[in-house]
Amino acid sequence: MSDAIWQQSAIASTLEDHQIACGVVQHPITHNWQTWFSLYGTDITCIFSSKDYGLTHAVRQMFVVELRSGCLVDGDRAKAFIADLQTLDGSELIDPLPQKDLETLAMQICRQLNSDRNPL
Repeated sequence: MSDAIWQQSAIASTLEDHQIACGVVQHPITHNWQTWFSLYGTDITCIFSSKDYGLTHAVRQMFVVELRSGCLVDGDRAKAFIADLQTLDGSELIDPLPQKDLETLAMQICRQLNSDRNPL
């Protein structure tokens, strides 16, 4: 990822520079599966939603591939990629996750980082 992205926020990051967390979570109310990513470990951005877990996981994999290829560094390309996700068959409206769920994901990211840094 570009250093410019990291410089755009004064948020205290639990993630190291050039690390991004991403995953799939089930929305507690709609029960849709949502693909999310985090640049700092304290922010969670959902980019896709579907009733189909497999599709949502596939979108996560697509995000990782795009990220590793460097395509998401360009803001216009990143916006186009995310907009294209919304046109996939099976896509649902992305509902914001409740604050409690966002905090839980942030804690899970932090725990995962701590276990990666301090293996048993």
